Amino acid sequence: MDFAGISGWIFENIQTLFFPEELVSLDRKLSKMELISLLFVDRKGEVIMSSLADYLNVSMSTATGIADRLNRQGLLTRTRSEEDRRIVSIRLSPAGGEITRKIASVVDGYLAIAAQALTKEEQTQLTKLLMKIVSAFQQGAREPGSDEETAEQIPTRIPID
Repeated sequence: MDFAGISGWIFENIQTLFFPEELVSLDRKLSKMELISLLFVDRKGEVIMSSLADYLNVSMSTATGIADRLNRQGLLTRTRSEEDRRIVSIRLSPAGGEITRKIASVVDGYLAIAAQALTKEEQTQLTKLLMKIVSAFQQGAREPGSDEETAEQIPTRIPID
């Protein structure tokens, strides 16, 4: 298979690659942005809403809506700062932690299967290639005229004195 023809192979195998059966039930309950938010909060422990908005590259009102939905589902807890009531921090609830642990377990299982299919040298090479690809995607997002450049021109926060 040549590199140009790989997209057809990816589309034929997209269910196996990106939607493991174990995660399908989560997909019905949570949007992609909600899942990404949970994983971000899990990695950071506790974040303020502006950090979540920046990470997701969305407005504060959109990030607040996402956090509100996750809070109503019992997956996040919200706390206002005692020093500055405008600052809201979020943490995973026990139920949110359970979901992120389940995701990590599924991903670890799939990585273990992949590791068994590859030699140590191939694993190292795959890791380097994936890092290179992600870097290329990140650089491509910063090209002139990209969505990121346009988003940076639109103010997402208004400082309040």
